Amino acid sequence: MYKTQLKLQKIVCFLCIAAAVVMFLYSLGIMTDLYDALYPGVVTQVVEDPAAPSGHRIEVRSERVEGARMYIDMQSFNQYLVKYAIVYIILAALLFVTNTATRRKYYISNYISIGLFTAASIYIPIWSQPYLAYYKAAFQAIDKEALLKLSQTYKSTYTESTLWFDLNYAVFAIMIVAAIALVACCVWKLVLMKEEKKLIEDGKKVKA
Repeated sequence: MYKTQLKLQKIVCFLCIAAAVVMFLYSLGIMTDLYDALYPGVVTQVVEDPAAPSGHRIEVRSERVEGARMYIDMQSFNQYLVKYAIVYIILAALLFVTNTATRRKYYISNYISIGLFTAASIYIPIWSQPYLAYYKAAFQAIDKEALLKLSQTYKSTYTESTLWFDLNYAVFAIMIVAAIALVACCVWKLVLMKEEKKLIEDGKKVKA
């Protein structure tokens, strides 16, 4: 039984690494189509600020297509998502640093690494989901006819697809499944450790 559990815990830890990599790739890719499609729709000009001392210049943005600046507004969220994805990869790697994938008996460091990874697997989807829903709605509200004309004029990408926004359900599902499997494997380990301890104690009593 222990051999089966040891094999499973290694598989689960690799699943956690895979979930972290998928999350990282998703955070990098989500802005690609939006940038290609909406970048020509925003004009940025550098002008002097009349309310500031002479020589102080600011950026002023205007839209060729109403709502196109959403890709600019979304960049702050995306930067945080990438940072969280990097931390998530580190936490997944911590499972291997603490030998959670191969250790027969778990110690405090293993429980801490499992707890941190599980917490991140829950927090990131909960934090991200409202933002993704908001920006998806903002993208869908953009005048697609005007966007098509923009793409024809500036030879830019035209897309109506919300695929990258919708992919979050799959990505977050993988993260949560990995966390559930990790916790379930840990609980199984605790049960086996408890049974093993009982067998050892019973053996000592028989010898006595």
